[in-house]
Amino acid sequence: MTTYTTPQLIEKLYSNLRTLAPMGAEHSYISGYLYNALQDIAEHGINELVAHVDWTNQRVEAFEYNKRADARRAAFENGEYA
Repeated sequence: MTTYTTPQLIEKLYSNLRTLAPMGAEHSYISGYLYNALQDIAEHGINELVAHVDWTNQRVEAFEYNKRADARRAAFENGEYA
């Protein structure tokens, strides 16, 4: 089992949010998410930070998978796999 420090978790959360933020709305997306996440963390403790990092990790994985799937789909439609 890997152990992470609080600063490492915060950096990972911020990195995930930069990846997930809509183009052109990065600052408002990140600040809105962090506002709610910090409220959760203040109320429920450090385990809530871990939960937020875990959830955003899953979202980033799904986002990256969908990008690859879209690229494969486009390549197939363009006849690259014929």
